Amino acid sequence: MQKKRIVPFLIIIILTCDFTFSFLQYYNTPLYGDIVVSVWPDEHVRKIFNDPLGLQVLKNGENQFNPNRYFSHMFLYQYFRNIPLFLQKFVSPISSVYLASALMKIIIQLLFIFTLASYISGDRLFSRKFLIAAIIVEPLFQVYGYWSRMGIVDQSIAYTFFYALPLVLLMLFFLPVFNLIRSKSKIKVIHYILLSPLIIILPFTGPLTPPVIILISSFIFLAYWLRAKNKNIKEIIRNIPAPVYILLIPISLLSLYSLLLGLFDSSFTSETITLSERFKRLPQGLFSQLFHSPGFPLLILIIGINMHVICRNKFHNREELKKTLIWIGIFAFVYIVLLPFGGYRPYRFWIIRYDTFIPVNIMLFYFFGVTTFQIIQQARGEKRKIYISGIVIYLLLLTVVDFEGFGENECERKAFEKMALSKENIVTIPKNCHVMDWHDVSDYNLTKDKAELIHYWRITDHTELFYNEQ
Repeated sequence: MQKKRIVPFLIIIILTCDFTFSFLQYYNTPLYGDIVVSVWPDEHVRKIFNDPLGLQVLKNGENQFNPNRYFSHMFLYQYFRNIPLFLQKFVSPISSVYLASALMKIIIQLLFIFTLASYISGDRLFSRKFLIAAIIVEPLFQVYGYWSRMGIVDQSIAYTFFYALPLVLLMLFFLPVFNLIRSKSKIKVIHYILLSPLIIILPFTGPLTPPVIILISSFIFLAYWLRAKNKNIKEIIRNIPAPVYILLIPISLLSLYSLLLGLFDSSFTSETITLSERFKRLPQGLFSQLFHSPGFPLLILIIGINMHVICRNKFHNREELKKTLIWIGIFAFVYIVLLPFGGYRPYRFWIIRYDTFIPVNIMLFYFFGVTTFQIIQQARGEKRKIYISGIVIYLLLLTVVDFEGFGENECERKAFEKMALSKENIVTIPKNCHVMDWHDVSDYNLTKDKAELIHYWRITDHTELFYNEQ
């Protein structure tokens, strides 16, 4: 009895330490680029704010910047217009911006881990099984380390709002549906109340969410059809639970509409390449994703070992896990094949990059977690001890390689401090010191929006343009 109490207590301590360390890493991370576009919106983003659902885009038939990403832009706008100012009651203006960024990132990481733990364990929040599942997947979330291929929470706070935030909300949306399919848990009225806004929000949060919604929803309906003994369409339709229709059909239709809006995206239209060229680059992108660093191959290797252990020892749910792996494989294949149709960005030269690969990574994290969890739960004796020792070594490896990141924003922070102390209207900052940007800025006239946002955050007492020394 005492041991049962000690294990959850130790897990909570370890998780708390790990979350604290991740938070400190996030706090020391630069802001990077693209944040100003939304928080101090230019004319392109103001058009999105004036036409949230893109109705004018379809009416006029004209291309527009990010026409199906209203909620991501609006969340980023509202958050960084308000939270840093609130935090200035407790910390300095400069610290408030980094603190706001770190808080959002750690909240998203917490949501990912707690949601994955719920999917894996199927148990209540903070139960012993839930905590075991949480500590299994937590080290997979790399802030630095193997982030370039396994990254979920982006180092850029703007990208975090456009990729990680919508996808973790999508996981929360599908969780009651998953529990309904897995254990026939009822979807309560409170679930509908909480999930209903997401039906409208999620399809308009960016490029990845709509196709993922459509793929997963299609797979769920396909699974019901494959599972039916009688392939009579009417009977299959009747046997699908009503909540599946109520939740999945509206969000899928809106996602299709969002994909239609995406055809009118004006971003990088002058730098596009042909669809055939995108497909030619896809294999190189996949190869880079798989073999660039040890993190991803190790994850695949452990999943393979887990399935070998499960099948060899004839665990009671091995057939179910095999089917799950097949579904994940089909999803990954279809999703990767569809990526070239999503357009081209020069910064994604090989089409596949860590950010476009996040949905696949999340599913692999889940499958790693659920197979590891099942082995820990079902294995016995000496083999169980050996297995747990091996998994602990793997998780410790992930933790050790991620022990970095402190001082990454030192240059940007010092630039803010220089602006705060300066009485000049134009300030020079060191070469290779990027302030809310991806590269050096040689023309101070290009920093007007950034300077106004910095002044809005009360870092400076007047608008100060700036540029990098050449």
